[in-house]
Amino acid sequence: MRRTFILHASGAKLPTDLLGLTSVRYDGSNAAAEVRTVCQKLRNAIENEGRVTRIEGVWWQFSLTQRTEKEPSALGLLKISRDRSGALELTGRAWQEDGTLSARYWSEAVREKPDSAGIFYYWKGERPLHADAPQLEGTGEIRLESADRASGYWTTRGPEVNARTSGVYLRAEPTDMSVLDSRDDQKRVELIAERLKSWKSIKST
Repeated sequence: MRRTFILHASGAKLPTDLLGLTSVRYDGSNAAAEVRTVCQKLRNAIENEGRVTRIEGVWWQFSLTQRTEKEPSALGLLKISRDRSGALELTGRAWQEDGTLSARYWSEAVREKPDSAGIFYYWKGERPLHADAPQLEGTGEIRLESADRASGYWTTRGPEVNARTSGVYLRAEPTDMSVLDSRDDQKRVELIAERLKSWKSIKST
């Protein structure tokens, strides 16, 4: 929706269901000078949207820092999307080296980096399989290196844990999220096992 642009004459009213789109206003005339101004506004709007929109999508998160008992997450799958207001949000899950679910988390606040494609976020989460499902929180940063690869870090704070992890992000296949959300346990286990092999390969290079 944010990649849809409306050329909107000043003073004209838009239906309320179009208010979430990006509007470029002009004075209603078709004079050459006004057309040039409108074209430049559209060009700027497209460029501004494109810089950060590239980071949206589903990403595999590979931990580079040595894993410990207090922070065992080796692999994660996270989704970066926009809410109804256009703000970025992040949700994800993480697994240990043996394929056991380690954590699930969600962003409480996300700030887009103005100078490059990337985000800084504050998150909360939990260890759902641990006794009493201990609550976690932290911050993180993701910086795009190419269309399908990013780097960054995240911190984890909670009961008896205060850790910082460096990571690599690779864009996931469109079907990866649906496999993990499906009821096919075998496919889910196979996918996680395959990505854990990739994690070990990345750590050794």
